[in-house]
Amino acid sequence: MEDFYQILDVLDYPEAKVLATIISVKGTAYKKEGSSMLFFSDGSQIGMLTAGCLEQDLALKVREVFRKHETMILRYDLYMEDDLNWGQGTGCNGILEILLEPVTEQLTEDLLLVKDLLKQHKPVIVLKKLDDLGEYIFIEGDGEPFGQWSGPLPTIEFTSKSGIVTRDGSTVYQQTFHPKPRLIVFGAGPDALPLAALAAETGFSVVICDWREAYCQKENFPAADQLLVGFPNELLKQISFSPYDFVVIMTHQFKRDQELLTKILHENIKYLGVLGPRERTRRLLKYEEIPHGIFSPIGASIGAKGPVEIAVSVVAQMIEVWRKPSHERVELLWTIPD
Repeated sequence: MEDFYQILDVLDYPEAKVLATIISVKGTAYKKEGSSMLFFSDGSQIGMLTAGCLEQDLALKVREVFRKHETMILRYDLYMEDDLNWGQGTGCNGILEILLEPVTEQLTEDLLLVKDLLKQHKPVIVLKKLDDLGEYIFIEGDGEPFGQWSGPLPTIEFTSKSGIVTRDGSTVYQQTFHPKPRLIVFGAGPDALPLAALAAETGFSVVICDWREAYCQKENFPAADQLLVGFPNELLKQISFSPYDFVVIMTHQFKRDQELLTKILHENIKYLGVLGPRERTRRLLKYEEIPHGIFSPIGASIGAKGPVEIAVSVVAQMIEVWRKPSHERVELLWTIPD
């Protein structure tokens, strides 16, 4: 998942910081527009922009940003296979433009507000001026824009795609930050252990739910962000579902699974998977046709056997769903008043 979530979690680190963001890719690249990396003045780093092709050179360029406290744009031509281009000879067949920004106190405050909004399941758009480096604005649909921006705000399109665009005659970089995807697992049996661990490692926020308190323990799910104990009715009252939620039902108790499935079926969520054969899911639905939005049998078709391989197949399928092109997600057009 995006390194941006990790970056938001280390904003209170006391060292000075520089944020690096890929704003343009021409040709092929290991990561695309919107990928971010954080450099600290003590030499430590969070995230990656390539497979190690240019991070070392970036670290040298970042020193200049620390020294001048100015935003800058770097251009790397990775098509060349020799060392004459910029000294690395990677031959990655792409041209990258990377925006380097000193993380000021103002930007830190604004990013922390972005973090809070994402936790509330609210996507946030950022615009960064490329004609006047250093100016940016964050926009959330229900609130006031915030940041450092002079002049009127342009009309923007709410989309998952990041990149350089022209808005009302100005060249800007636009990116949408989506809330971190959340995996809610109903069932804390042994086969849920590898699923929770792998999903958390991949970048999902994990919630484990079960009525059996002996199973639903932090020692069993150390990477889980939340553990909820209760029967289905009690659990569902504690959860506010969002379009960024992935739900897996795997309690192995037919009546419990049936109760959960029939109630979650109509929630506005991103993914709903049910462990077990497709015929069992039909029985859970009282032999009704399985709706298109339910993944049954769950997981990518890789011939998985055993809990660990099944966990791999499920996480692979969830990533595929999460990475669907922007036109397959809800898009809105926001006009920001003067």
